[in-house]
Amino acid sequence: MSTLLRMQTIFRDVLDEPSMQLAPDMSIEDTPDWDSVAMIQIVLAVEAEFDIRLTGEQVEGIRTVADIVALAQNGTS
Repeated sequence: MSTLLRMQTIFRDVLDEPSMQLAPDMSIEDTPDWDSVAMIQIVLAVEAEFDIRLTGEQVEGIRTVADIVALAQNGTS
């Protein structure tokens, strides 16, 4: 399964949107339910799914789905 599809599963679950179609350019500004609480849940789920640990600086830099995908693919720990 591709990183984007794995991410889509996480976003669908966290944002409670079972039919959400994730796109790399999808941003926090475009997605009203992607608030600070959802961000924490998404980050925790991504860390568990990809067995990585993100720093506060990395999390602060997340603005789009592509940002999270890149972090997951880099295997940050």
